Order: sequence, then C-alpha cells, then structure tokens
Amino acid sequence: NRIETEVALRVERVIDPRLDEFAKNAAKSIKVVLDDYSASLSAKRRSENHIDATIAIIEKIGEKVGFDKLGEIDADKVNRYAASMNAEGKAARTIAAHIQAIKGFTKWAVRSGKLQADPLATVSKPSVEDDRRIVRRFVSHEEWSWLDSVTRQSDERYGMSGLERALLYSTAIQTGFRSNELRTLTRGKLQLKNAQPFILADAARTKNGKPARQYIQPELAAELAILVGKKVGGSSVFSMPSKFDVADMLRADIDDARSKWLETFRCPQERIEHDGSDFLRAIDSEGERVDFHALRHTTASWLIQSGADIKTVQTIMRHSDIKLTLDRYGHLFPGSEAAAIERIRSAFTRPSDLLKTGIDDLQHLRQQSACETVRTSASPYTNSNESAAGDSPSVPRLKTGNPAGKQSFEGSRPRRTRTSDLRIRNPLLYPTEL
Repeated sequence: NRIETEVALRVERVIDPRLDEFAKNAAKSIKVVLDDYSASLSAKRRSENHIDATIAIIEKIGEKVGFDKLGEIDADKVNRYAASMNAEGKAARTIAAHIQAIKGFTKWAVRSGKLQADPLATVSKPSVEDDRRIVRRFVSHEEWSWLDSVTRQSDERYGMSGLERALLYSTAIQTGFRSNELRTLTRGKLQLKNAQPFILADAARTKNGKPARQYIQPELAAELAILVGKKVGGSSVFSMPSKFDVADMLRADIDDARSKWLETFRCPQERIEHDGSDFLRAIDSEGERVDFHALRHTTASWLIQSGADIKTVQTIMRHSDIKLTLDRYGHLFPGSEAAAIERIRSAFTRPSDLLKTGIDDLQHLRQQSACETVRTSASPYTNSNESAAGDSPSVPRLKTGNPAGKQSFEGSRPRRTRTSDLRIRNPLLYPTEL
C-alpha cells in the first residue's frame, strides 16, 4: 500500500521525481562522480595537467576531512580543511587554489543535476593580496639592455646557448607567454613573414583554455626565423630546461649582467656605492624578486609605461576579467589619481571677478555683524518710539504694549535675546573671530 501510494503521488506530481534522482546521486561515490567531472573538463579542452591537479586536490580534501560520497560534502568540513592548511603555514594562494577546485566541482554537480543545491555556496577563498608570499618586480628598460647584451655573449647554460636564452627572454616579454606556453611552442606557430608578425598558442596549451595570438616586433621575428631555420616542423622553438630550472637560469644571467655592470666602475669608492643599489638584483632590498614569471609582469609594466590603456593591457595579458588586470597592475598607471583630481579642478575654481566679489561680500558681512553686535549689547530692548542717532532703520525693534507679556520683533535678524553664546550662533552670520 505504501509503494502504491508513493507511485500515485509521483504520477500526480505531488512528489517531485527529481528528488529521487538527487538522492541517488548523493549516495554515489566521490570517485565515480569525479570520473564524470574529469570528462566534463576534458570536453572543455582543459589541459591534462590542469585536470589531474584538480582531481588530485578534490581527492585530497575528501581524504583529509572524510567524505566518500557526493552528499557528504559539507561547508563546515571544507572550512576546517582550509583552517588546517592555514595552521600548517600554507600560503593564501595555495589555500585559495584548493577551495577553488572543490567549489568548481560542486558548482558543476549542481549544473549537471547531480545536486539540488551547492553545499559550498557559503565557503569563501582567503584574500591572496593580504598574504602574498612571492612579490615579483619587473625588469626596467635599462636592466633589460644589460641582461640582453650580456646574455647574448655568454656561454651555454642549462642546455641553451646565450643567444637562444636572450631570444627566449625577449619573446616572453613581448608576448606575455608563461613558461609552459613557451615550452610547448612549436615552429609551426610562428607567423614571422607577415607584415605584423605574431605567435599563436593552442587553446590546450594556454591557462585560460583559449587560443592566443600575440604580436611581436619585426626585429625579434627576424632573429627567431634564423633560430628555427634548421628545425623540422613540429619541433620546439626553444630547448628549455625543466620548469624547476628556468628561474635559476634567468637569475644566473641576471647575476652575470650585474657583475659586468659593476665592472664598468673603475673607481673603488664609486663601485662600492653602486654595489649597494638594487639595479640588476635578482632579489632587491624590498624582497621583490625576479623569476621567469616576472618577465610576464614586465610585459604589463612596459605596456602601461608606454601609455597603453587598461583594456589593451587586459587583452595582451589575456585576463578573463578586467578587474584582475586592475588589481594586479592598476597601481602602475602613472599619475592616475592626480589626473583625476586635476580634471575636477574647474568645479572648485571661480572666475577672478566672482572671486573678488565673494571676498568683498564676506568682508561687508563681517563689518555689518560687528556693528550690530555693538548696538544690541548697548540696548537689547528698545522702545518703538525711541530712535538712536545714526541707528540703522533695518535694526529690529521690540514692540511694547504686547498683551500677555509676549515679545515680538520687527525683522528677523538675531539678537542677544536669543543667545549670546558665540559657540551656538550661526557661524555664517557670526564669524568665529567675532
């Protein structure tokens, strides 16, 4: 009877049949659902490294806080996991990446009809800017001149010649490509014979999963054409070392460039003074450092210095949201705050004639207020039939003979009968110095 009743209720749509489906999915194993999620990410052309890293993070969270089924994912458990990472001294960026991975999974589960509501809707990521462990600095134009010149003439390092390393750094700055994007760059992606040469990057190789077309200067295109001239199609443009060595390779070249720069100062005292500067230092006195990703930071910095607008910077840097561009590089726009204040200057500037009139009016008001203060102090109550010599007709007079002892005034100018306390008087009528 119970089963028949439930069937009848479902037929009449009194019981939503989707609730049964939600219940079934909630009882499924996390590993089974993650297989579907992995397929979904693959369909969106996410890279294999990205998919593997995301799935590994979700499985790690499940093992740490103890949920084996989809319906066991809970906001409190994820918050406790984030708190444990913070207690271990993990950076805010690492914690935010883990929370982003698990939140992306639950949002997908809701969109695909596996969960009725997102259990992690209230979970928020920590602020990365408040706990930035690595602060990168950009390479200045003068620093780049030394780095490029010295690197070109240096010996082989990490399996790359000096010229190839210099071209790698130059390509990174002009395109904003990340290390992995440059590592997977093949000869066929170089369009060097066009009037405006550019480099293509496959969607599967970029971080945002979208194809990229980055323009380069003709001088760099000519040198890249020589570099890849003897390479077969499909071969890598740069023979880069492992991802763990590229930063060390760049810092070693920077150190060499700094040494050559210091050698130009013959005077010992002058050399000692310049040795204390941050010029061509891999890590400066503020703790800001140069690693390979700092070349991408240099791209945005040079674009802003050249006068590029924020939308152009966003396009070249391939940021999905312009807010990200503003948060990262908005402070580099020179004089933006000062220019904004200068643009509203006219609202605060009065023509010279009006300004002079305003000053005369203010002086007249002060003189008039001073005279009235003296008169009212001498005779606060004046009969309407009395008139002092030289008294102004506009001075208010107290009418006598008013029934019920009520007082009324001619005019509305304030008198001592209201208050004599300068702190209470209207500052516009009674300046503070009076």
